[in-house]
Amino acid sequence: SSVLLDKEYQNSTKYPLLNQHFIGWFVETEDSFFDSEKVTFMDFSVEQNGNTRFMYVLPFSKNKALFEYTLFSKKILSEKEYEDEIILYLNKIGLKDYSIFKKEQGNIPMTVFPFWNKNKKRVLFIGSAGGWTKASTGYTFKNSVRKASEVVSFLKQENVDFRKFHKWNKYNFYDSLFIDVLFQNNHLGKEVFSSMFTKVNPSLILRFLDENTTLFEDFKIIMACPKLPFLKVLLKKIIK
Repeated sequence: SSVLLDKEYQNSTKYPLLNQHFIGWFVETEDSFFDSEKVTFMDFSVEQNGNTRFMYVLPFSKNKALFEYTLFSKKILSEKEYEDEIILYLNKIGLKDYSIFKKEQGNIPMTVFPFWNKNKKRVLFIGSAGGWTKASTGYTFKNSVRKASEVVSFLKQENVDFRKFHKWNKYNFYDSLFIDVLFQNNHLGKEVFSSMFTKVNPSLILRFLDENTTLFEDFKIIMACPKLPFLKVLLKKIIK
């Protein structure tokens, strides 16, 4: 089941919750404006306003692209606030003649809340309801592809019990530190991500986000992040 049965995770004090919320415009231009070979992963040049805010740009062709205004924060914005920022961004890059042929909107929970505790012997929760959303990025699809493969292997065992399906790993711990840092200091997102991408090879960071790195590689990425905020939340976890 991919259905969230309750909203306990939203009110948890033990597991902080950030929302990854966004509105995207699919735009089309008459002239060739985009380079379909280049994606803008996180453009933090937008005003942060005390949050973690960025623009994501995905060109599909020379005249079609998705512009997605995204936040990692506690509170959701009004629809107008997202769209005003998209308009500002389009003006900034010199794109004034365009048409909007599609819009999308979403909100992804970013939390290490143990959704898998809801699993029963014969019932498995999947997707966000199963804790398959990566807390630090909101990525769900690629995680779900990997998890689906794990489900297949799990079903081949004797005496299948889905209460034993989830396995805690080092990335769950990393994500918990990251969420704690941004929950307490939401304005630090730009600094954290910018430090990572300027000091570490981007391909390594993407492998890290895909949970496919060694401990040594993890250490290289961790050392690229601002130290004090992470040390503070780590100390709190140790004391608890």
